[in-house]
Amino acid sequence: MGVIVKRPYSEVVIGLGVALLLVLTLFAVIAGATGFTPKEDIRPLAKFYLYYAINWHEKKYWAASPEAVNSMVWDYRGYDTLYETSVFFLAIIGAIAVFRIPKVKDVFTKGILSGKGLSLIVKTITKLVIAFVLIVSIAIAVHGNLTPGGGFQAGSAISIATLLAIAAFSRIFLEERKITTKLMLPIRVLGVLGIGLLALGPGLIALSGVTSFVIQNQPKPWANWGFIPGIGPFWLSGNQFFYNFCEFVAVGAGFTVIYLIFSIPELIYKKVLGK
Repeated sequence: MGVIVKRPYSEVVIGLGVALLLVLTLFAVIAGATGFTPKEDIRPLAKFYLYYAINWHEKKYWAASPEAVNSMVWDYRGYDTLYETSVFFLAIIGAIAVFRIPKVKDVFTKGILSGKGLSLIVKTITKLVIAFVLIVSIAIAVHGNLTPGGGFQAGSAISIATLLAIAAFSRIFLEERKITTKLMLPIRVLGVLGIGLLALGPGLIALSGVTSFVIQNQPKPWANWGFIPGIGPFWLSGNQFFYNFCEFVAVGAGFTVIYLIFSIPELIYKKVLGK
């Protein structure tokens, strides 16, 4: 015999209210009541990016990349991306500072948790999914200058493997494979350091008398220095390939650090605070 669960009226009212809001919003967009109607014409700035992202016949302002979005991120508005990476770097530092355990460099839960994880079926499927995630993440990173994707997307994707492992196998599974905050923090720093060196590299080259600017990718009319646009059939798109890979390393390691910190058992914090 089934069990009937009675929901409070407040939940019903909230659900109906959200549904009504969605319907009204959709109607407002269709009716043009929002005051903004998308135009079919491409804006001049978008035309510029699409025209110059990769154009063998007009290399005056090109980024040497068929992926226009990636060109915008790492070339045309590189300073913005550099600041965004810095903000993410500082956010990770803040999380580590808040959740740190005094006088403890790394946390190991073996002997505190059982480490059994979920069922054998879940573990087997999770192993296959983790392998798929790793392959796809690397592909997104190395092809970010060719197809939609990039370093941040790839780093976010590969960090999901950490979450899956914690959920299916427990935190001990990662600890036994040396995937700890002590390892991930230096890897993350190396990724950010690589981005910094790539950004400052052209500026340092300018000291030798060659006209170039920070974060410069390809030669411009006012700066004649630039990365090689491509090697054979494999496109490197100048420095964009290397930016994506370094961002992939930094973001993947950074999110992994956060997940490892959040998976520390409450029992350990209580034990430390109790002292």
